[in-house]
Amino acid sequence: MTAQWTIPSALGRRLQRTYVGYWFAGTHGDPYALILRAQRDDTTPYEEEVRARGPVFHSEVLDTWVIADGALARSVLTDARFGALTHAGGRHRAELLPPAGPETGPARAREHGGVSAGADPAVSAQDEVAVEALAEQVSRTLLGGLGAGFDLVADFTRRLPAQVLAEFLGLPAARRGRFEELLAGCARSLDSRLCPQTLDITRTGLRAAAELRDLLARHLGDGGPRSAQAALALAVEVAAPAGALICNTFEVLGSSPGQWDALCRNPDKADAVISETWWRRPPVRVESRIAQQDVELAGVPIPADGHVAILVAAAQRDPAVTPAPTENGTGVPLGLLGEAHSTSAARTVRALSRGALRVLAQEAPDLRPSGTAVRLRRAPVTLGHARLPVARTGSGALTHPGAA
Repeated sequence: MTAQWTIPSALGRRLQRTYVGYWFAGTHGDPYALILRAQRDDTTPYEEEVRARGPVFHSEVLDTWVIADGALARSVLTDARFGALTHAGGRHRAELLPPAGPETGPARAREHGGVSAGADPAVSAQDEVAVEALAEQVSRTLLGGLGAGFDLVADFTRRLPAQVLAEFLGLPAARRGRFEELLAGCARSLDSRLCPQTLDITRTGLRAAAELRDLLARHLGDGGPRSAQAALALAVEVAAPAGALICNTFEVLGSSPGQWDALCRNPDKADAVISETWWRRPPVRVESRIAQQDVELAGVPIPADGHVAILVAAAQRDPAVTPAPTENGTGVPLGLLGEAHSTSAARTVRALSRGALRVLAQEAPDLRPSGTAVRLRRAPVTLGHARLPVARTGSGALTHPGAA
């Protein structure tokens, strides 16, 4: 029998070459490259190495200026001299990093202080309440269909955002199942903007994005505050971070005796718990900005169109930085897809997560980790979970995994 060899496509070769470049830079001691090649569950050591190299570290091989300093990170995230796109209207390294998911293009250009007015469906304070109520409703339905043991990722957090968003966007019931499938196919979109994915994941994401865009266009049209393009951007930028935030929160609560039980006794604390997790284990760990003009940061010159990466998790660990207060006293994290507290995506992620967590505490107080949590590889932005096995013990209270 003649051996059959698969000739890699041009896309596959481009993905491989880019990822090999990350490995090369990481092997030669570049901590930012080690973060982006994303082969560890915890990138904290690499983030701290960036911090040790000064307020602005220049990754020469990846041609990126990297920031872990909390005060400087906040300054960049609120500085109008930094945006999402180059002067030519493209994103960082678009020629090397084909997306595994939708490209949102110039419509996603950010203005100072957040996302431009027409870019996303406006999720107002009233909408946020509605999204949270939908999240509670869908969470109860999902939990009701699950047995004693299940995967919190595949059976709950991956499905929840899609079902809530389908209802929020008013999609017909007959198309909601397909919407959920397609959104799952775009799950690596945020990570793909900084880390090349495998060829299969990239192709799946591109196909899913194209069909998802068509599906939304048929039902939402091309104009208005909730256009198909705007809805696509919202859905993609909410789904993976919401899943990451819920899983991160459950892990944090399950790792210390008494924390989960305390929430179950007072589920209305869900908002405070979500806020704390967002600060300590953010669902978006790396923000990407492009200098719109020549800029100097901490004495380091950044040229126009220079790429700046903000290590959000590291910046939020900086002891000199605390969450900025809001009107209701809740601390605001440094960033999620822009200035997190002012974007539609962040509002929706928060509402989804606290609604889900409240229902988990109310309906499954005996829920506990039942196996080894597995995080995704090549996911430096979200550091999301691939699996998180859980089980209802029937005892009415969480058993600490390490307890005898």
